[in-house]
Amino acid sequence: MFKCPKCGSENLEKRGYDTQNKQKYHCRDCGCYPTEGAKRNRDKEDIKPKDDVLIRVLSTGLFSIEELSNKTGIVPKEVRRIIQDLEDRKYNINYVEDKIELAKDIKPGNTQKLNIEYWKGDRIKVGFVSDTHLCSKFERLAELNLIYDVFTDEGIELVYHGGNYIDGENKFNKYEIHTRGITPQVEYFINNYPKREGILTKFICGDDHEGWIAQRERLNVGEYTQMKAIEAGRRDLEYIGYLECDIPFEGIEGKSWLRVMHGGGGTAYALSYTPQKIVESLQGGEKPRILLLGHYHKIDYCFPREVHVIQMGCFQDQTTWLRKKKIQCHIGGGILRMNLAKDGTINRIMPEFITFFNKKFYVGNDKYWIK
Repeated sequence: MFKCPKCGSENLEKRGYDTQNKQKYHCRDCGCYPTEGAKRNRDKEDIKPKDDVLIRVLSTGLFSIEELSNKTGIVPKEVRRIIQDLEDRKYNINYVEDKIELAKDIKPGNTQKLNIEYWKGDRIKVGFVSDTHLCSKFERLAELNLIYDVFTDEGIELVYHGGNYIDGENKFNKYEIHTRGITPQVEYFINNYPKREGILTKFICGDDHEGWIAQRERLNVGEYTQMKAIEAGRRDLEYIGYLECDIPFEGIEGKSWLRVMHGGGGTAYALSYTPQKIVESLQGGEKPRILLLGHYHKIDYCFPREVHVIQMGCFQDQTTWLRKKKIQCHIGGGILRMNLAKDGTINRIMPEFITFFNKKFYVGNDKYWIK
């Protein structure tokens, strides 16, 4: 049954046809006049009429509270309340001095200090995964669970995820996903992503896949995922930033730190070419000691300009689109062991890659190489 695209109500009455011979309706609940085939603005939640008016105005530019009140006819006090409510619901509200907008782009980057006690001592070990693309028909959820079993056996307490944790929805992949919509994909991620006692997974967002949601819906999808995870009791999933996050060593910022980053652009034929160009493009003083790099679906280690660059692999088989682009997928993740000197520098490093073959390799074979 057709539902109102504004409020989701089924309380509709027919009102003839438009010029394209599509059925017109009148919604008795919110008063709008939708046409059959119109899509809802958001599948996340119902949007109230006043909220919808304010969202439309905020999406067109920067306005003060008074300007918003004049444009919408909503009193300033109510405008402030609605904006606060939109922020609480994780809309991407952006403040520029005394003006407000509903931004399309999310401010990139973040800096997060871990507990200094965690970094003390000689040896540190963390797990790393990336590009799990849950909700894709090509996801490798079984292997993702297997690598978390390895993390448990190895005593890993912290895992970094390099972005593209869900597959999102766009014209490129709409026939290659098994779950559609913002909330259904986020809930699938929360319900199916591996959960292991004593392991915390910290994840970033890419500007593609889950980033498509951010750009299309003006939703801070990382914070929205974090909110839904907490509601579901998944406190082992922690969002740490859009595109990248820096983790300083021993609290010495600017001297030695690890960066988790979701790259951009296509994959070069030479595995090390793109990481080299990323490092070479960094301004003076901006180089991390270690770069955990997602996006390219590759497993690799290189050391350009004295930066340890680790491409973190993926947990998605080659899709039709990737095959067309001649992009091979390296399935797997790994463990990073580091030695931290007293001055905060990393003086020894050992990445261990845990890899899997494509899914068809295991068909008819009951003996996985890892249990």
